[in-house]
Amino acid sequence: MAAKAKAEEVPVGGAEEQQPPAAAEELAAQKREQRLRKFRELHLKWNEARKLHHQEVVEEDKRLKLPANWEAKKAHLEWELQEKEKKKGEDYKKVKLLEISAEDAEKWERKKRRKNPNLGFSDYAAAQLHQYHRLTKQIRPDMETYERLREKHGEEFYPTSNSLLHGTHVPSTEETDRMVVDLEKQ
Repeated sequence: MAAKAKAEEVPVGGAEEQQPPAAAEELAAQKREQRLRKFRELHLKWNEARKLHHQEVVEEDKRLKLPANWEAKKAHLEWELQEKEKKKGEDYKKVKLLEISAEDAEKWERKKRRKNPNLGFSDYAAAQLHQYHRLTKQIRPDMETYERLREKHGEEFYPTSNSLLHGTHVPSTEETDRMVVDLEKQ
């Protein structure tokens, strides 16, 4: 009787054992599907990175093939264009900005921020230097006064070894007042 009981238990136990392997196969299939999906994602990312890297290599190669004085030539051509636009009566900066795309403008702004980042306070010398650069950028020459003085002094306006004009300038009250206002702002 014990053998019959064991025989009856075997088919029942065998049926129970068949279900877990099916569940295990399903679980394995899900894991395999997840791994394949992850592999495809990684493969797509790798391809995208490879293409971007190739584009950057091509751009760098183009840059390296340019002549050594390319930047100077480009700056000179820009200056000539600026002079032409000035003669036409158009503002060169506005005309140039109309030609620049939004993406290029964003890149330029990012580069500008990287070039002169505001790192906060590091020491007094750096703060003073930052203030000096900011204030010197704000200086605007008074061309009317310059022209008037040049006409008044003639050839003596440009110093030579025999020139005695140096040190004789007395600032006007307007210039002094402007300096006082600037100092009060600081």
